[in-house]
Amino acid sequence: MRFVIAYSPDGGEAQRYDFDPDDLRVAAAEDLERKFEGSLDELQQALMSGSIRAKRVALWHVLRQAHKELRYDDVDFRAGEVEVILGRELLEKLHAAAQTATGVPEDKRRAAVAALEAQLRSSADGEGQDDEVPAPAGKAPSKKKPASTA
Repeated sequence: MRFVIAYSPDGGEAQRYDFDPDDLRVAAAEDLERKFEGSLDELQQALMSGSIRAKRVALWHVLRQAHKELRYDDVDFRAGEVEVILGRELLEKLHAAAQTATGVPEDKRRAAVAALEAQLRSSADGEGQDDEVPAPAGKAPSKKKPASTA
């Protein structure tokens, strides 16, 4: 599953970082599990549900790629400064699952399917663009991704 962590410090322009838990080295994955105090799968679920702790752990990881000595305790942000954006592959999997979900009221299932379809449509235009963009001074480089209109 691929996520994009969008960090907008002090209300500035969003810096976007790819975060793919499936691509982590074991040592990095273990570090994340220790900081999150749960498994990597639980971290991914928490990112999808908006957990602040999960956002902090993921942001710490992506920032640490350029700043090796960055301590977890030094990663502090306002709750609204970090957004987790789901990758297209994950959106497609969630959409397929929502279409056949059982045990969920039909109106909620339809609403989930519609919301996922809207996200898929909005992500279709820029998918596959992996152009490197220069990062602001002192920040790790990020991949250029289209802004969400949802």
